[in-house]
Amino acid sequence: MKNNYAIVLFLFMLFSTNLSKAQSCPPTGFSDTMSLFFFYDTGTSVCVDRPITISVDGSVFTLIDCADTYSVYDLTSGAPLSNPNMFLADFGFGTCEYTNGVLTDEVLSIDQIEVVFGNIKVFPNPLINSELLYIKFNAPLIAELNLFDVTGKQILRIKSDGEFAKTLDLNHLTNGMYFLQINSLGHAITKKIVVKR
Repeated sequence: MKNNYAIVLFLFMLFSTNLSKAQSCPPTGFSDTMSLFFFYDTGTSVCVDRPITISVDGSVFTLIDCADTYSVYDLTSGAPLSNPNMFLADFGFGTCEYTNGVLTDEVLSIDQIEVVFGNIKVFPNPLINSELLYIKFNAPLIAELNLFDVTGKQILRIKSDGEFAKTLDLNHLTNGMYFLQINSLGHAITKKIVVKR
């Protein structure tokens, strides 16, 4: 009888350990076709538990930079992504689908996003001769706009209180790629912004 309890206890401990190490999809993932950028909530994932390589559509991306809140992967074999706004990443423990930077099971479909947000125009993009970024909505939009750099650091946060447009002064930004996330009604859409001055 004691042997049965020992076996059950051992199996329970083994199962519990595996559950605690179970991995989940990063909540945010972007691509510029040649690299993948994944962002994590602080304290939810450690670098040693993240995969060294990730596969997307037969292409392999290898980890080049990792920190508490992000991981960056560069293309090491295969073709660049054909659609960086929608991709299915194989992490080895499972696949995670991203649409406009956000884990698909947490957002609406593309058609539904258009209904919520309308056709959002962001210009000029890239910013070459301008320090102002204009964002135009097709209807008054109540939303929160967040600008992130490629490491996931939040650069700017502003609100739209039923406005048709917003103007962002980005004169303080250095050259590079940024992500503008627009959140409204519990859903999000992300636009890639490039600064080339």
